[in-house]
Amino acid sequence: MVLKAEAKPSRWFENPRAQTWLALAMWIVPLLVIAGMVIRDPSHRSVVSVYHQAVENWWAQQSLYTGWSYHYLPQFAILFMPFHLLPSPVGDLLWRFVSVGLLVGGIWRLSRQQFGNEAPRTFLLITLLAMPLTLGALRNGQANVAFAALTLQAVACLLPRQWWAAAAFMVLAVAVKQFGIVLILLAAVVYSPLRWRIALGIAALAGLPFLFGSPAYVIGQHREAFEHFGTCAAVTGHWYADLSGIVRTFGGELHAGVSKWLRVAAGGAILGVWWLGARRLADPVRAMWLHGLATSYLMLFNPMTEANSYVIVAPAFGWWAVWAWNEPQTRHLGWGWACVCLATGLLAPLLRPAFGNELALFLRPAMTIGFVAMLIYFRWWVIAPMEAARIKPA
Repeated sequence: MVLKAEAKPSRWFENPRAQTWLALAMWIVPLLVIAGMVIRDPSHRSVVSVYHQAVENWWAQQSLYTGWSYHYLPQFAILFMPFHLLPSPVGDLLWRFVSVGLLVGGIWRLSRQQFGNEAPRTFLLITLLAMPLTLGALRNGQANVAFAALTLQAVACLLPRQWWAAAAFMVLAVAVKQFGIVLILLAAVVYSPLRWRIALGIAALAGLPFLFGSPAYVIGQHREAFEHFGTCAAVTGHWYADLSGIVRTFGGELHAGVSKWLRVAAGGAILGVWWLGARRLADPVRAMWLHGLATSYLMLFNPMTEANSYVIVAPAFGWWAVWAWNEPQTRHLGWGWACVCLATGLLAPLLRPAFGNELALFLRPAMTIGFVAMLIYFRWWVIAPMEAARIKPA
């Protein structure tokens, strides 16, 4: 018997190895260009200097929250210390390399978990969709990239039941941006093995600053942090791309008290949707549904969401578009999610010369609302009928 050789792809871009390397090149080339810009002038269009100053203030036992630049927990200043200790611009470059490396690694892990042999193609497509929303934050060295990477890595640990790793990534996400607590609260509702592990991780995170400062200073900085976060929540200028960005585009205003209660009500609604909807979803779809809901909530209800913050939700946009397009029953949603992703990432930069940055402050939260609506539609009007048909007696 003669065995036929396995057919090889007729075109180079159908080759899995070529797809993987093309996706990697799409990350590496912009990163090298940005590295050149940072080497030429580390302070130009960069927020990393804020992180360096925070470390200097910590070592001098001075306030982290003087001025209007540092919007993080004290723990972040400690986590950034290894990058601060390196000479400039090596530390700034390494900060960006580590952040994007974790992000790309998370996209690859999820591609392998869900798509198996199709992972290279999926990796390439998600990269194409997510890249436009990533470059701005990466150029500026913002912590949003690291936060996006850590939340994605945490979700990727849920399918193989790597509970300790998932808990560690979630706690680190909180250290980078305090709003990571949203993912923790949602995940703990369904993934019970995470609960006590996360509790230990949060306790360790709370105790970390006491290893690097006097108790009086550490307690004082936490008190200042929460006062600062309260002040940030009351900002009324048309500078941010949360739900208020839509309202302000049309001349309205969500007052601080109304905005606060709206965030609480929306958080309760997302919690209820997640708890009810997760029951008939299996991982990794369930884990990515969690990721999509949590990151979308942060974009819409964090009062300091910037246009560049949407790197946090970009992997969810891309993953859902690719996953849904591969399933016949959900292909229409795949096209919808792809349009949301491309409109969010490309339209605002392309139309900025005509409409200014205000277009991004409106368009990105508006597209995120559409994304969440499709997630809910998928769960109750696509998955539910399929499940009902599957268990219906013959």
